[in-house]
Amino acid sequence: MASAALFDLLPDFGSRGPRTSQSPAAPHEHKPQASAPQADIGALIAEAVADAEAALEARLAAAHQAALEAERQANEAAAKAFLETFGGDLGAAVATRLEAMETRVAELTAATIARIIGGIVSDELQKRSLEALARTVSAAIADSEAVRIGVRGPLSLFEPLKAALRLRAANLDFTEAPGFDLTVTIDETVFETRIAEWSASLSEVLS
Repeated sequence: MASAALFDLLPDFGSRGPRTSQSPAAPHEHKPQASAPQADIGALIAEAVADAEAALEARLAAAHQAALEAERQANEAAAKAFLETFGGDLGAAVATRLEAMETRVAELTAATIARIIGGIVSDELQKRSLEALARTVSAAIADSEAVRIGVRGPLSLFEPLKAALRLRAANLDFTEAPGFDLTVTIDETVFETRIAEWSASLSEVLS
């Protein structure tokens, strides 16, 4: 009896259908979907490399433009500073040169005027000196027709004196000598035109 009861407790393997290898799915269990087709790795890598190269090229171009702009600004600043300095130096140089030219022109003008005036005054002084000397010689000759008058000096001054005395020039004993004055000796009395002395004084005044 006991063996029959145990048999009854055992499951009837024969009456059961064949067991499946998997348990039935739960009513709400998520069923996996079919996997998507796998992407092309080579294409992805190539695309990433192209993007990286484009980004790097853009950064390099931006950096290059920034460097060019900075250099341009630096060149503009340097050029402006140079022009300002050059303008100042040029203005100072021109002003100095103009002052020097004005001084030189004034000196040349003064020298030219001095030469002109000096020539006029010297000629007038020479003329008056010779006239005075001629009067002195004429007076001496009038006192004594036989007197001999010694004249010493440059021929350029003796000729006007001789012309002024006319016939009385026969009493003159001329000795040519270098210098700017005529020296006349009448009976141990010496007369001189003193043109050189007056010319030296005139040069000091006009210089």
